[in-house]
Amino acid sequence: MESIQQEIDSFIDPRLGAHISYHSITWDANCQASTIPTGGNINFHNLPLSGSEPHRHDFAEIILLLSGRLYHHVNGERQLLEPNSLIFIRPTDQHHFSPYAMEKVEMLFIDFLLEPFLSLSEYLEDDEFLKQFTAPVMPPVFTLEESEAGELCRTLLEINSQRYVGKIKKVKIKVLLADLFSRFFIDELQLLNEKRTPEWLKSLCAAMRKPENFIEGLPRMRKLAPCTQEHLCKAFRKHLNKSPTEYINELRVNYAARLLADSDDKIAAIAYDLKFQSLSRFYHIFHRHFGASPAKYRKRAKLKTQSV
Repeated sequence: MESIQQEIDSFIDPRLGAHISYHSITWDANCQASTIPTGGNINFHNLPLSGSEPHRHDFAEIILLLSGRLYHHVNGERQLLEPNSLIFIRPTDQHHFSPYAMEKVEMLFIDFLLEPFLSLSEYLEDDEFLKQFTAPVMPPVFTLEESEAGELCRTLLEINSQRYVGKIKKVKIKVLLADLFSRFFIDELQLLNEKRTPEWLKSLCAAMRKPENFIEGLPRMRKLAPCTQEHLCKAFRKHLNKSPTEYINELRVNYAARLLADSDDKIAAIAYDLKFQSLSRFYHIFHRHFGASPAKYRKRAKLKTQSV
């Protein structure tokens, strides 16, 4: 299917620099694609099994999947999205959706101009988070806790209501975008620089970011940590909202992605050298983190490098 370019003027309110909308999708094997828009940016879609039209934007987009599962076809790959997924779409991404088990789907969209990025990077005096947003081959996908997804849904619907207008609504949207990008794209070490974080935890995380340490995994972390295993787990949950194992696996899988993109090492050798429990475990963690298998990620990374 040929890609469609969605233009800013058709989606973005220039006074707000953003657009929030609700979408309900049902699938029908015998239908033509149709959409019924209603007030309040609420849209009901009836789509064929071939899915929605492939398209790309000249703006950015965040999607919160509220209910149902569906396939997300993006940059030549396919992701299965589960409820409570939060997907960050870049202007360079080409994507569309297709059904999974004919489930009805509900989603909230935030379409927005790139101007907030500049404001946020100036405010933070650091644009490193932009690299984490734009650099991956696949658009970043995060799975929220059900309570987090519910709270984000309520916030979006409140902003989209008639309660806020004009400049207040624009400020609310900017605050929301700043919150989402600071939560998901500011490096853990930057978060750890807050005064309330124990110095020992900052030092431990800095040490564990070295390959010789994160490759050795939990045993090395426990050896370096000046506390019990129980206190270590509690500190990670409190300050980084993840377990020590999750932190180590993120370090390993990001390192693996760099090796896949920059070397010709065999995938099995990379998994073995990084001391994943098994090759299947490596594939599972990698696919969950990047939305593609190691082989497909390498292929896309090579193509992206050749096109630059």
